Amino acid sequence: MKGKNMKIMQVGTGRWGTNHLRVLMNLHVDLYVAEISEAARAACVEKGVPEDHVGGDYRTFLDTVSAVDVVTPAPTHYDMCREIIGKGKDVFMEKPLAETAAQAEELAGLAADADVIFQVGHIFRFDPAADFIRDYLESGRLGRVQSIRGNFSGFKRPRSDGGVTISDGIHFIDFFNYLMGGLPLKVMARCEDLLGRGMDDMAWVWLDYGGVVGMVEANYFSPEKKRLITIMGEDETLVCDFTSSQDKIRIHRNRHVLDHDTWKAVGGEVIHQEILPAEPLLLELKHFLHCVETRDLPRAPARCGVDAMKVVEAAMASHREGRVISVQA
Repeated sequence: MKGKNMKIMQVGTGRWGTNHLRVLMNLHVDLYVAEISEAARAACVEKGVPEDHVGGDYRTFLDTVSAVDVVTPAPTHYDMCREIIGKGKDVFMEKPLAETAAQAEELAGLAADADVIFQVGHIFRFDPAADFIRDYLESGRLGRVQSIRGNFSGFKRPRSDGGVTISDGIHFIDFFNYLMGGLPLKVMARCEDLLGRGMDDMAWVWLDYGGVVGMVEANYFSPEKKRLITIMGEDETLVCDFTSSQDKIRIHRNRHVLDHDTWKAVGGEVIHQEILPAEPLLLELKHFLHCVETRDLPRAPARCGVDAMKVVEAAMASHREGRVISVQA
C-alpha cells in the first residue's frame, strides 16, 4: 500500500482541512476528497486532485479507500467514525475525538474490536520539541517536577462547533497527559462565556497530577498569539514557545534555596536549546500513513482522545458545580 498505491480519503477541507489537503497531496498518496461545499470541491480540483476523486458524500469513496482522514466539525465525528470503523477502515480523526467522553470511549472500543488503526489529531505530540521535552524530563536534570503550565490563546474568531476548552485548551490538556504519563487525579476550572454565545471562550483549567500541579489557560481575546508551556522543576525551569521558529526552548537554571530560615532565589545561566524545524502536521500525517502500513500503534491512539475528553468534561463540570472534580481513569 505504499506511495501512490495507498488510497486515502480526506473528509472536510475547511480552515484546518486545507492544511491537511496540502500535506497529503505532497505525500504522494492516491487521494480522494469528500467535501459538502461545491466551491471547496472546485478548489480541490484546481489544486490538482483528480475530478473523479472529489465528491460531496464520503460514502461514495468509502469502499474504495483503505484509510480516512476526518477533518470535519466535532458534532459530525461520532456518527461518521462509527460508519468508517464499521467498514473496517483505518481512521485519522481530528481532535476532539467526539463531543463526549462516553462517545469517545465507545469509538475507541469499536476501533479495537475491528482491529483498525485509529489516530487522534493531538498535534503537539508530533512537534519536534515534544521529543526533547520528554527526554529532558526523563533525564532528571530538571529535578523533581513541581508544576506545568500552558497558555494557548490569541485573538481569533471563536469556533462554532465547541467552546475554547474543547477546541483549544484540549491541545495542552492532551500534551500534559502525554508528558505526565496519564490522567490528572483531579480537575478544577473556570470556563467563562464572555461573548454570551452559550459556549466558553475564556478558560483556566487546574490539573492535579499527584504532586505535580498543572494549569492550562485558553482564550480568544489575547492580542498576542501564545502557545507557551513552562515546566518548573526543583533545579531548573524549561520554557517552550511553540510559536517560535528559533530559540523555541530555553532552560533556566534558577532555583529556590532555603538558607537557614530564609528562602533565596538563586539565578543561573539560561540555556538556549536548538530544535530543528519541521512541520508537526507533516510529521503527524506521515506517522499515520506509517501506522497504516506497519499496523503499529499510533503515538496518539484513540485512548489519548478519550482521556483528553474526560479532562474537558471534568473542567466543564467543575465550572458548573463550583468544586473540584475527580477524574476516573
